Amino acid sequence: MITPKALIFDLDGLLVDSEPIWFEVEGGFLAEFGHIWTIEEAHACMGQGTPNTLRIWKQRYGIPVDIPRDTERIIDRMIARAHEMPLKTGAIQLLEHARQQRCPMAVASSSPQKLISSVLAAKQIDSFFRAIVSGQDVPCSKPAPDVFLRAAECLDIDPAYCVVLEDTLAGTRAGIAAGMRVAAVPSSNPHEIASLATWVLRDLKQAIDVLFGS
Repeated sequence: MITPKALIFDLDGLLVDSEPIWFEVEGGFLAEFGHIWTIEEAHACMGQGTPNTLRIWKQRYGIPVDIPRDTERIIDRMIARAHEMPLKTGAIQLLEHARQQRCPMAVASSSPQKLISSVLAAKQIDSFFRAIVSGQDVPCSKPAPDVFLRAAECLDIDPAYCVVLEDTLAGTRAGIAAGMRVAAVPSSNPHEIASLATWVLRDLKQAIDVLFGS
């Protein structure tokens, strides 16, 4: 096995258990227009960014959303709840081990920069990362590979030597499209993810043995 020269992490659902809060915030926002957001619909949009969710709402329900304005409103509600998002099992252990191995790390998320920064700061893990790339920094969000390719560029590491850590189907597809290996801890669509990912893990702690052999 080739030891990775860089790790690129998703954020929501992978480093922090934010998906239940996303569901509550998005569901509450949609309820203001008289509609119900189901968990199945939320899973279908997972990892693709708030603007994508708003576009789906506009098409499906015909509600008068303003995508830039309402993205900001939803993100501000998420930032207000950043302190409620627990770190996922093994997150700290993996981050510390990778730093000990001098393996550079980045976050590449479909979320906006201000939400990523707020969550990383709230969880006191921002110092682990050399680069943060958001969906706002690239032309196309996941499942396009743009955020991962930009992160590899920021780290100055060939994509072939990067490992993406993801929990969603969209993110797994994005990592593969970027020419990277993918270590997945599925939060949804486990069978589809298992058919695509290089490794499927039970949690981030297992990634220490799988990726570094220790």
